[in-house]
Amino acid sequence: MSDLRQMIIMSRYHFKNYIRSRRIYIILLITVIVIALIVSINAYFGNPSFETPKNTANNFASFSEILVVLTALFFGGDAISSEFQNKTGYLLFPNPIKRHVIYWGKFVASIVASSLVLILYFISGAIYTAYFHGKVPSEYIYSVMYSFIFLLSLMAFTYLFSTFFKNGAVSITIVAIIYFFVFNIINGLSQVAGVEPWFSLTYGASIITLVLRGSYIGDYPHKQIIHAGNAMTLTVYNPYIWEGIAIMFVYFIASAILGTVIFARKEMK
Repeated sequence: MSDLRQMIIMSRYHFKNYIRSRRIYIILLITVIVIALIVSINAYFGNPSFETPKNTANNFASFSEILVVLTALFFGGDAISSEFQNKTGYLLFPNPIKRHVIYWGKFVASIVASSLVLILYFISGAIYTAYFHGKVPSEYIYSVMYSFIFLLSLMAFTYLFSTFFKNGAVSITIVAIIYFFVFNIINGLSQVAGVEPWFSLTYGASIITLVLRGSYIGDYPHKQIIHAGNAMTLTVYNPYIWEGIAIMFVYFIASAILGTVIFARKEMK
């Protein structure tokens, strides 16, 4: 049997695990609740018909980054570490299937499950925007595309840490801390130091909402100087569109290669 065929079988099996464990139903329920909250809050605090189509679409795009993080943690946080934690690797690894096939089979299943969640979310945003404005801005399509690139990079990053640890809760916690705290601290320190945080994944992913700014794609300042009192000057950077895409792809490629190599050499102990 070819590696591709084995990978497809592994993906199907892993996706069925999401259904059996009800993970996919839980994250879909969370997504529906978020959609309902966005619609309710906008209806309560203002009339979306008075906004521009971009602003209405941005209400959904602004939360999509958090949703990508949740799906990556839900479907990728313990994808590899669970084989060691639950000792299921003793049953799986002796089979005539290569480690990288197992790794990428699981990865594809995680991407498919996460994509279903994002598709539901973004279609809801498009319907909501079209209902009030009669159209969906083209920039929203680009925002959706960048969100899926971000999903690839963050899922690969999450899988990488899942190979490091043999406990799923630990790998999920570490990735959450890195994303919500470490990257944000780095971004904040870069503003004080006046250094562009091109090495931060959250910096690259910010193009998801930046693309909806201005009158055309990329119509926003790359660098802003803010004087915060007499003794402090902050330098706020925004990535160019090409730069944000490049940062996310670098994270994806580097994390995917490292994760695959580490998993291939990791032993059951």
